[in-house]
Amino acid sequence: MDQKSKFNEQFKQFKRDNKIDNNDKILGSGDYGEVREIKMNGRIYAAKITEKKKGNFYLEKLKGPHIIKINKIYEKKLNNIDYNLIVMERAPLKDLGTMNSHIHEYNIFRLINSPFSEKVGENLLRYLTKQIVKGLETLERNELVHFDIKPENILIMPGLKLKLSDFAFLMNLKENKNETKFKIPGGTPGYVTPEYFRNEDVDGDTAKKQDYFALGATLYMIKMGNQMLKYRKFNDDKMTEDRIIDLLQRDIANIQSHPLIDNDFKSFLCNLIQYIPEERPSFEEIYRNKWLNKNEEEISLILNSIVDGEEDKLMKELLKSDFLLEGQNELIEEKKIIKPKKKKKSNFIFEL
Repeated sequence: MDQKSKFNEQFKQFKRDNKIDNNDKILGSGDYGEVREIKMNGRIYAAKITEKKKGNFYLEKLKGPHIIKINKIYEKKLNNIDYNLIVMERAPLKDLGTMNSHIHEYNIFRLINSPFSEKVGENLLRYLTKQIVKGLETLERNELVHFDIKPENILIMPGLKLKLSDFAFLMNLKENKNETKFKIPGGTPGYVTPEYFRNEDVDGDTAKKQDYFALGATLYMIKMGNQMLKYRKFNDDKMTEDRIIDLLQRDIANIQSHPLIDNDFKSFLCNLIQYIPEERPSFEEIYRNKWLNKNEEEISLILNSIVDGEEDKLMKELLKSDFLLEGQNELIEEKKIIKPKKKKKSNFIFEL
C-alpha cells in the first residue's frame, strides 16, 4: 500500500469512529504524515494523521501564544501500527514557507516599481523572528526541543501571528532526570546541524541548539530567498558532517559579503549557524540580541495601527519603515560629510 492510500484508509477509519466530516482537502503532506481539513461540531480544523510518537504525549499540555493549539488527539491501531489523529486549529494564511515563496517568486505587493532595496526588510524580518523566538521560549521553559523548526512548520494566523507546529520529533529533556545524553531524532535537510551526521548522543545544551541552528536556517531562507546548504547531488551522494561544514562556510561568507544586510543581523545569523555548537548562542543570548530588539517602539506603533485581515498592509508598512529609516540614516551620514568645520575665532594682535 502506498503512502497516500494508507492515509486515505486511516482517515476513513477515524471518520467512522469519531463523527468527523472530511472534505478531503489536503493542506500538506510529508514523510511523517498528512494534514487535511476536517469539520467537527460545526467548526473547521486541521487534522494530521501520523504514526504515534512519544512527543505527542506533551502536545495536549503544551500551551503558548506562539504554539499551535491542539484540540484533541485520537488514537487508533491499524494493521498493528499505532496512529494519532491530531486535531488542531487551522492556519488560514498557511505557513511561512508558502509566504516566503510568494514574496521572493511573485510580486506579492503588486508594485510596478518597487522602491524597497530588499524584498524582506529588517523590521519585517525582526517582527517575524521575535514571534518564532517567543515560541521557542515556551519550549525552553518546559525543557522541550522541537528538532524540526523550518518555514513549513511555522503557521500564519490572522494578523500575521506565527505559531510553531508539527511536533513529530518533540523531546522532553527532563523526562528522565538521570539522563544526560540524548539522541538527535531527525529533522529536515537544510535545517539539521553538522553534529547530527555524527550519529552520536549529545548533551542537553547541544540538543537545544539544534533548534537555534534551524532558526538560523529559517531566517536565511526568508532573507536570502533560497534554502541554506544547497548542493548539486550525484548518484549515491550523501550528506556528511564535513560536507555540511564546507557548505556552511560558503553560506556564512555569502551572508557576510551581502552589501544590503544590517551588520547586527549578519552577526546574529552567522552565530546561529556556527558549525561548532558551543559557538552558537544560548537562548538568553538570542532573546536579548541587539538586532532582535531594535526599533521596538516603531514596530509597535505600526502593529497598533493595523487590524486583522490587513496582513498585506502590515507587511508593506514594515517594509516602508525600513525604507524611511534607511533614507534618514543616509541623510545623517551625508550631513556628517558635508558639514563645514567651524572656524576658530581669535583676536588679532597688532604690533606697533
